[in-house]
Amino acid sequence: MAEHAKDRVENAVATVVKVIDDYSIVINRGSAHGVSKGDKYLVYYIEPDEIIDPESGESLGNLEVVRGTGTVVHVQEKIATLESNRVSKQSKIVRRIGGSGVRFATGIAGLLGNETEEEIESPPQKIPFDSPDIGDRAKPI
Repeated sequence: MAEHAKDRVENAVATVVKVIDDYSIVINRGSAHGVSKGDKYLVYYIEPDEIIDPESGESLGNLEVVRGTGTVVHVQEKIATLESNRVSKQSKIVRRIGGSGVRFATGIAGLLGNETEEEIESPPQKIPFDSPDIGDRAKPI
């Protein structure tokens, strides 16, 4: 990798410097580092134990454990605030209305028109970062 490109990659990796709550964190990169509102980051920590390939004995490096992903919502010169951007999938709940109330007769009651189904979609819910901590890393995605 060219030295200039390597500098850009190293400069892009940020450190979590403040945990506001499970949904919001602050990184030590801001507008002075080219960070903009709307940028997306992968938030992770690095396990301290090096992984060794059992076949070759070669070091494979350290595992990056993902804490979540976030979007920059506020930028200052040297820091930026990220909010978790993960959401749960919408789920559908089927509610049976009417019928005889007898469980095994549900299919027959439905065939006879005595029971209807209503689908209710739950809105997506925001998912927090997974236990974010000061010192965790964040890299653009």
